Formats: sequence, C-alpha cells, structure tokens
Amino acid sequence: MRALRLTLIFLCCLIGSGSAQHLENIDEIGNFNEGLLAINKNNSWGFIDVNGTLVVDFRTDIAAPHGHSPIYSNGLCLIKEIRENIWYYGYINTKGDLVIPAEYIVATAFENDYARVIKPYKTEVIGTNMLGKDIVSYSYHELLITTTNKMALHISGPHNLWYYKLKLQQDLPMIHSTFISPHLIAVKEADRWKILKIE
Repeated sequence: MRALRLTLIFLCCLIGSGSAQHLENIDEIGNFNEGLLAINKNNSWGFIDVNGTLVVDFRTDIAAPHGHSPIYSNGLCLIKEIRENIWYYGYINTKGDLVIPAEYIVATAFENDYARVIKPYKTEVIGTNMLGKDIVSYSYHELLITTTNKMALHISGPHNLWYYKLKLQQDLPMIHSTFISPHLIAVKEADRWKILKIE
C-alpha cells in the first residue's frame, strides 16, 4: 500500500512538473487578444495562451502590423511570404494552418469579422517589347473580405499598379478605409470621404 502511495505521489509530481513551461530570452511581448499573446524570439513570432503554453510555434512568416505586435483576431493571424521580391499577405488559424492564401499585397488584421486588403490583378496585355515578351498592365482593388476569404465589399479600384515599383518596395499602395462602426467603413479618396455600409 505504501509503495502504491509513493508511486501515485511520484506520478503526480512528474505530471505537474512536465506541464510547467518556461519561456526565456524573449525579445518582444505583445498584448493578449482572444486569449493569445504574441511573443518574439530571434526574429520569429509565436503565441502563448493565458497559461503560458506555446500554442502556435515560433515562425518567421507571422506578420506584425507597423508599430504593433501580431494578434489573432476572429481566430486568424496575418502572415507574409515573399515571391519575386514582393510581399504577399494571408492568414493562419490558431493551429498555424494556412486558411487564407497569401494573395494580397497589403492586408490588415481582422476587425468586426472583416479584413481590409489590397488585391493585385493582371488586367491586360498591351503589346510586346523588343524581346517579344508581353507588356502587361496591372491594377489593384481595395476590398473587404470575410474570414472565409469571400469578398464582402468592393471598397475602391481599379487603380494603376506599377509592378516594378512593388518589386523595389516603392510607392506601395495604401489602405484608405477605416471602420467607423461594425457595419460602416469610411473611405478617403482625393481629400474627400465617403461612407460605405457593409451588407
């Protein structure tokens, strides 16, 4: 009987000590949102829960909005990937699975079940150059998307997109809309505002 008690005490101590997790050498700490906190270590972001358990492992593709740490909002977090020297943005879920592909050249965190994004489009072939390669015209649209990557609202566009400037990271398009309520968006165009209702 005494041996059984000692075994049970040993197992409880082993289980208790195994669940404690210490995270050290953290470079940056964000704020809790939806029960998850972003932490940065060696230029990689991960997320811990309220118990300090690492629930989304450190990865280099998690995107932090300018001047802020990454967050989960509506169960999704912004990620980035570079293709042909152009950053594209998408979203992962709380398991770290890609749920919205990286197809946007500018994107925000989700807010009120929507994200504001800028999507590039190849619009037309306008001729060929001296090497016989197609000269292509590009444009972009500012959109409001849902957590399932469906377009909820066309905010603005088409606007001309200079693809070579994208590759040089110059004159990047900017999002010109902002939420003013859960179902209203204000958009600034040419020093004037318009208000759009999300249906």
